[in-house]
Amino acid sequence: MPNPSLDPFPTEALEVLGFPETLSWIAEFAATPAGRRALAAVHPEMEPSKREGVRKRGLEASRALRGDASPSFGRGGDIPALLEHATHRSLDGDELASLLDALRRVENLNAWAASHPEFPALNALLAGAPSLSDLLSLLEVTIDERGEVRDSADTAIPPLRKDLIKAEGHRKKALQEALEQWGRQGFLQETRPVFRGDRPALAVKSTHQGRARGILHDRSKSGDTVYVEPDSVVEWSNQMASIESRLRQVIQRVLSECTRSFVRRRRDLEDSDYRLGQTDLAFATAKWAVEVNGQWPEMPSQSLRLLEARHPLLGRQLGFQEVTPLNIELGTDFDLLVITGPNTGGKTVALKTVGLLCALACAGLPISTAEGSAVPFLPGIDADIGDHQSLESSLSTFSGHLRKILRILEGVQKGSLVLLDELGTGTDPEEGSALGQAILETLLESHALVMANTHLGSLKLFSVQSNRAENASMEFDPENLAPSFRLLVGVPGASHALDVAQTMGMPSPILERAQSLGRRGGGMEDLIADAAGVRRHAEEIRERARDTEAEVRETLRSAEEQENAARFRAKLRENEAEMAFRELRSRLEALLQSRGGALTGQMTKEARTQFDDFQLELRKVLDESDLALRWDAFVRGLKKGMTVWVPEYRSRMQVLKLDSKRGRIKLRHGQLEIELPIHEISWLDSS
Repeated sequence: MPNPSLDPFPTEALEVLGFPETLSWIAEFAATPAGRRALAAVHPEMEPSKREGVRKRGLEASRALRGDASPSFGRGGDIPALLEHATHRSLDGDELASLLDALRRVENLNAWAASHPEFPALNALLAGAPSLSDLLSLLEVTIDERGEVRDSADTAIPPLRKDLIKAEGHRKKALQEALEQWGRQGFLQETRPVFRGDRPALAVKSTHQGRARGILHDRSKSGDTVYVEPDSVVEWSNQMASIESRLRQVIQRVLSECTRSFVRRRRDLEDSDYRLGQTDLAFATAKWAVEVNGQWPEMPSQSLRLLEARHPLLGRQLGFQEVTPLNIELGTDFDLLVITGPNTGGKTVALKTVGLLCALACAGLPISTAEGSAVPFLPGIDADIGDHQSLESSLSTFSGHLRKILRILEGVQKGSLVLLDELGTGTDPEEGSALGQAILETLLESHALVMANTHLGSLKLFSVQSNRAENASMEFDPENLAPSFRLLVGVPGASHALDVAQTMGMPSPILERAQSLGRRGGGMEDLIADAAGVRRHAEEIRERARDTEAEVRETLRSAEEQENAARFRAKLRENEAEMAFRELRSRLEALLQSRGGALTGQMTKEARTQFDDFQLELRKVLDESDLALRWDAFVRGLKKGMTVWVPEYRSRMQVLKLDSKRGRIKLRHGQLEIELPIHEISWLDSS
């Protein structure tokens, strides 16, 4: 029985696979602090519902990117950080301005979702956000884009600011008069005023200090110049200081009230920030998938299938075209794959690639593979990869491996993915082989999916003899005496130690003696070489089949893009039809009103009756059309705080007030409030 107290996805294993580093890379594509926090919280051991949510929203974001329909995240402050500040003090104007931007960003995302019902998972996420229109309206009348408190924030502010401007004007005038007078009297060292703190002063020669009446604020280092604020200026400076003090008190009261309103909505704000983060997470992963030419694998799957898999971090380092792709399947014909081959041939990279991509998939994220890849829901991923020798803990390489393997054996579950690097090494080969085989047998009995690297020949034989087990090797190019980094499933590999030794200049007598000793093995290496040739031919056939499959997938993708384009054209036609209908209706109403009276004045009573009936019938036809019915439903659903599209301004505006009787609507456009006929707004948007 597995130990339930053990972490099925150990942090140490995820780190060696490169999972945290990959998340950090994906986070570079996030547009908001909320998105980066959401990515930091992603983990392979997520609840199935959360994992599926991340996956579905990522797939929709990917479609939105391909269809050029992704939203703008704009700019804005970090809501949790602002909340933290607000619990200790009042927020200043700059902070409230950044909060205002953050709330507008949330509102714009909600509007985007409402206009894109073709993305149901993102719609469901954003549609559930609490309304923050009251807080948004409060901030809009309180703070401007520069973080300054508006005059509209408090009735006491406009007169104080007006008095301050007036007092400053008087002070400037008094200062100029003093400057001219003292200049004529020869008191001044300089002919322009200076400021000491917030007080204006004139540079007076120290020899005239007693004659220049005013407040001494400073003295030059040489002592030749003193800085004096003239008495005629002091009065106005004091008055300005008094006004500014009162103004600061009013502004501080306004900021404190806004901050309290902000803190009172903590839960709603944290909820909105979470939804913002999840949306940003979806688009960040979609952008990263483009970067690594990746896909979301099929999930859940009965088996693990990775096609043209590349380790994303290795691809980032070397360039993806320089990384040999990996094709592997586990859980269909076999659950254990034993990989052999030369050192530096790519065995460890193969393990890390499979482990990392499975961890990403289990977290709902895309993976750097071709379409057609599939990953089951793995209950755990653990790995013994690398040299765990430690001088501090007195662990040998062998002991370091054993410590990890004991943890794996204690925590393994049915369906877990286990990755073992250099199994059985670090000790006597015979004992290491025996121990390695026993470990593999135990893991097979637990029904785990296992990949193991080894140089031990007996483990190759074990894989041949065991059900649910298979051999694989990293291909070695005998002509160039170098690894090709291609994984060949079904063929055990040789270490090619003698070939590598020859390329490095090992003396011929030693190589010849080693070859003669190696022949005692019964020709196993010759059999392996023959099998490798057959396998290479089979791989070529399989690659051609995969190329054909890729062409089919590309055709399907092209069909999907054509379908998206058709939907876009349909929306465009709907937009044009709606605008044409509104224009026709408006022109017809104007025509009937302007020309109707003139026409009816020349008609007989019977003709006027028929004309009136015609007007009623015409209006009835217009009112009962599909577009009119949709328009009426749209108008009935309008509420304060909603955002609508105004075609004439080519802009989205917030509804402030609706007057159905007059057929007018008041809207906010930036900082302006405008009133328009209701027929000038649209249920459609700019997209």
